[in-house]
Amino acid sequence: MSTSEHASRTDLKTVADILEDANLAQRLRSIKVDQDIVRVLAQLAKQAVHMGIDYQTLGVGWHHPDSRAAYRSCKHRSTCSPASRKRAAASRARLRTAVASAKDRQDMRATLTEEFLREIGVANESRLRAAATWPGVVAALQAELLLPLRALNEGRMTQTMCGASLPEDDLKGVVLALTEAVLKSSTGFSEWRYSSPRGQEQLRGLSDHQICLWQEPTAQEHRGGLKTHEDAPGELGFFWATKIGGPSHGFDYESQCILPLLANARHKVILVSVAAWTEHPVGRAHWRLLWSVGCGKKPPEPRLWLETVNADFEAPVSSEGWETAVLSHAVSKADAMGVPLSVNVAQAAALQSLLGSFRDAGQRFDMYIKMCVYMSVCLYVCINV
Repeated sequence: MSTSEHASRTDLKTVADILEDANLAQRLRSIKVDQDIVRVLAQLAKQAVHMGIDYQTLGVGWHHPDSRAAYRSCKHRSTCSPASRKRAAASRARLRTAVASAKDRQDMRATLTEEFLREIGVANESRLRAAATWPGVVAALQAELLLPLRALNEGRMTQTMCGASLPEDDLKGVVLALTEAVLKSSTGFSEWRYSSPRGQEQLRGLSDHQICLWQEPTAQEHRGGLKTHEDAPGELGFFWATKIGGPSHGFDYESQCILPLLANARHKVILVSVAAWTEHPVGRAHWRLLWSVGCGKKPPEPRLWLETVNADFEAPVSSEGWETAVLSHAVSKADAMGVPLSVNVAQAAALQSLLGSFRDAGQRFDMYIKMCVYMSVCLYVCINV
């Protein structure tokens, strides 16, 4: 049996088990569905039924899971709540109907696209219905974006944790724009981040070469099976990035705080993956392109700003060597772009140990103490996308 055949059989079993329908596999074979349809159906069933959380009823807040593994375990109180289980049952029933009523492969793809839009809470948004494509839905489900997109679209962002009011309508507009970008194609989200008017304005002043390097999802291999990477083409992993370590913010608590990462061309993350844990990245550090303040005839200059590395709560792996690997990644990219690197003062010792391997390091890299104003500036820019 080939790898693809084994994967297809596994997906069929997953769908049959979750939808509680022993005849489902036979029905799918009768309309000769392709493997991508079976995979999407399996992912949709798993994310909407097994992992499903009813944000429309429960709202967003600190009562939701704080790690990706907790969502996948399907045992958290948010997942097991009566409201979430009731919604999951309705999702199961609709997916059963979708399989039973589909006429052919084309009809099945259209139906599953409609179901995905319904599951993320945008079924009535004509703009998003028009934008949705099968490749976009496939990529979104592969990246496990059903819950992140549902939380962002169904949750309300009215005030901060401290009670300060938020511009809810403006934030809603940003969420709709990024959701539309995700749905357009497998790389629509990253293309939107860098090509929107706000994104282009944030990159203005960089050379074409520097822009190309910044947009690149750079990856590096390190000792001990470590890999640092700015996610992957499409950047859909950014939606889960803040569920690595914390808790501070995420798509379903303090949701407005993840929008600077999702909606700004100048904001990325460096992720850490390890050979011993292949489920998902286990470390992350915020990674930003900022500008110095010009003085007199001296124009503003670009800076790359690296924050500290956070480790996943659930992954049973050691974080030894992560900081050095992330700093090495940042130094290499800053050197390639010809842009000074700024880091948290707590990373000074680790950075100093790396500088000897980089020529003219003293002229190319500097250190700044972290200032909270950066997040405020990024949030303002995000609102104006």
